[in-house]
Amino acid sequence: MAVNRHVTEPVKLKRRVLTEVARLAWQGKLAEEIDDLPEKLLSMGKERYRCCEFKEKAIYAERIKLALGLGQKEEYKKKRLSELLPKALEFPDLADNQVNVINVACEGCPINKFFVTNACQNCLAHPCRNSCPRDAISVVQNQACIDQNRCLECGMCKRSCPYGAIIEINRPCEASCQIGAIKANTDRKATIDLEKCVECGACMVGCPYGAISDKSQIVKVIEFLKTEKVYAIIAPSFIGQLGQKENPGPFLKAMELLGFTKVVEAALGADIVALEESEEFIHKVPKELDFMTSSCCPGFVNLVDKHFPDLKKHVSSTVSPMVAVAKYLKQEDREGKIVFIGPCVAKKTEAYASGVIDATLTFEELTALLVAKDINVSELEATQELSEDISRLGRGFAEAGGVKAALNGIMEKSELTWKPVNAQGLKECSQQLKELIRGKSEYNFLEGMACQGGCVGGPGAVVDGKFTGRFLQKLCQKTVREKATDNTVAQEIRKKLGTDLHR
Repeated sequence: MAVNRHVTEPVKLKRRVLTEVARLAWQGKLAEEIDDLPEKLLSMGKERYRCCEFKEKAIYAERIKLALGLGQKEEYKKKRLSELLPKALEFPDLADNQVNVINVACEGCPINKFFVTNACQNCLAHPCRNSCPRDAISVVQNQACIDQNRCLECGMCKRSCPYGAIIEINRPCEASCQIGAIKANTDRKATIDLEKCVECGACMVGCPYGAISDKSQIVKVIEFLKTEKVYAIIAPSFIGQLGQKENPGPFLKAMELLGFTKVVEAALGADIVALEESEEFIHKVPKELDFMTSSCCPGFVNLVDKHFPDLKKHVSSTVSPMVAVAKYLKQEDREGKIVFIGPCVAKKTEAYASGVIDATLTFEELTALLVAKDINVSELEATQELSEDISRLGRGFAEAGGVKAALNGIMEKSELTWKPVNAQGLKECSQQLKELIRGKSEYNFLEGMACQGGCVGGPGAVVDGKFTGRFLQKLCQKTVREKATDNTVAQEIRKKLGTDLHR
């Protein structure tokens, strides 16, 4: 299917593991068959990707641990999956970093970071050789040559070469991380610096070996669906994820067949947040702060927390749309379980920290749930439609610029000077934050989105963000209410929640 996103071999392997773990969980056979699952998964594949079947099974075992919600901890190594299952069902690693490197799957990408091209002129000055702190450069047959055993990969030679004859090649995982949170350790295996990582998941998409992945709560959700009343909060970018383009009906029917009691759009929370955040802006800028930023993207909030800590006070204290809806649902039914479903990996940590969301799934994991349950969305007839109590701009939160547009619809009536800008991708977000720090920015509100294109470009999506964006725009065109101020339901909920709308 043309709109499927990143359907590479590593993606297929990940989805296969998620689906088979979900199938066993639905059937109640995890304890009975979990140890045989690596062998079963190996036999399902027509191709072999590693040096031997033993390594392939070892990698499958590690992928299964992640599917069970376990991280890549030392204490889990060399233990049978059946031994780990009781612990896994307690979900002990929910508060830990969601993104993990599967060490045995990482090939170490044995490429040389810097090397000399034929553009080298063997000049008399030899600035490359003179700048090297380890004397790793010599001249061989009239051309500079780098001794990779001595090279520190500091880049001094590249910067000093007047001909640009020395080039740099980054490993895929490093290249995909725009904040330098991934480095190769001494054995060239990828390692994540947790002090820098914002859990955006870009490295998961970037690694061609599928050696970086997120922990799943798919088993936890299945157990809820079997025994509890479960409410689903769906991100606005849900549209088209199951192949139904801008038609939400079959998606909602699929959720009903899975056992969800009710489906609520996070876009309702977007309307609530737009009302609250605009009010917060009016009270804080410019009286307390010279600028403010959005708070709906956890990847962006993590970026500020870890890389720009002095700017924490500038981040809106208003909770995200996901949390706003969850708090409303908990007020309505304290016993019900709440599951958030979206394209974001960082939402898993935010959801846990909120204390009101019981589990989180990506759209990729939701697809595995459906396949394991033998639910074919393309064969479903729509029996319900989306709520009309949501605005067009609220649903538009999922795209870059959506938050700015939603607040725009409210701030246009304010006498306060309102100069918003949006940034997408961590690199662009960082650049805008630096401009704000230096006082060189003409803007006083920054909408920050960690993923390119906004939420529609999240790593847990199954459809290319460009297509999702088009489907979303068509859905928004059909939406009757234009902005949050037209949404009386959102206004009433906002009053009920009061101070609960702030972190």
